[in-house]
Amino acid sequence: MDWLSAAWVGVLGGASMEALDIIRSVRWHRQMPWNVQSDTIDPPQRSVDVRPGEENLPAPGRLAYGVAAALRLLVSGAVSGVVAATYPPTAVPLVMYLVGLGVLSTIERLTKFAPILVTALAKEGGAAALESVQQPQQPAAAPLQGHLPGQQTSSPSVDVPPPDPTLAAQPNATGTGGVA
Repeated sequence: MDWLSAAWVGVLGGASMEALDIIRSVRWHRQMPWNVQSDTIDPPQRSVDVRPGEENLPAPGRLAYGVAAALRLLVSGAVSGVVAATYPPTAVPLVMYLVGLGVLSTIERLTKFAPILVTALAKEGGAAALESVQQPQQPAAAPLQGHLPGQQTSSPSVDVPPPDPTLAAQPNATGTGGVA
């Protein structure tokens, strides 16, 4: 499946989510979602993202709802197309449909974590913390090539025990003697 076909299948996934939203709104409010006003929600519940005074805003209207639906379809199709172009073996219709279904809620959840990440970086020193994350990790110990056992290496954290002299004197399994 090429990326353009995958994008269209993703658009179908986004359209499915949009249809589910309309169905829920009609069942709950007994009217189309673009006609739902914030004061008609029964019981009125205060959401965390509603600021004081926004409870009595007018209904969004068809144009605003249509723009939001078009943007959802655009995002669903774009992400599905990008996934198909990046990982061609996974570009099967079912996967692209599921990507289109879930991409908006996934992006929404990721954007909720962005302020937490920014706050954590600011507490740790901002740019210094970001640079430490971006720099590749240094190896913990240098390889021990060319050193005799018991000899001090450049890394003091590596402790090599001296060889056990009793191992060299033991006969091997064939009984011919030698090192085991």
